[in-house]
Amino acid sequence: MKIFYNLLVASAIVMCMSACTKDVNTITNTVIYKMMVNKTWHLDHTIIGNNTQSFVGQTSYSITYFKDGTTKDSDGLKGTYTITNNNGQYQVQVKGTSVNGNALNYTHSIESVSEVTMVQSFMLAGQASKTSLYFTSK
Repeated sequence: MKIFYNLLVASAIVMCMSACTKDVNTITNTVIYKMMVNKTWHLDHTIIGNNTQSFVGQTSYSITYFKDGTTKDSDGLKGTYTITNNNGQYQVQVKGTSVNGNALNYTHSIESVSEVTMVQSFMLAGQASKTSLYFTSK
């Protein structure tokens, strides 16, 4: 009877643990998505290598990611975006169209995101250092 009881308890524990397991990738995508969407992100400064350029207090670039998967920025780009995990590095992929009707697609790595700050980065072909974009939502 004791062996049966122990097997029953062990089975219950295994069932609870498997029922409570979540895909970390899905959780992280969801958290990043909730932090990013329905906010206008204003570019505060950029860093390229050792060079910092500040835009605080100036009218600068901004971008909004909407809940429906669309995006628009202050330069007139409109399109769609997806958040993906590429080998542990989260990225935002934008497929858009400029004001002139030209296709503009890009991918930025998401370095960090919180309720009010976000850092994205990218490397241009031929560029020695990555470009980091520091945003705040106001």
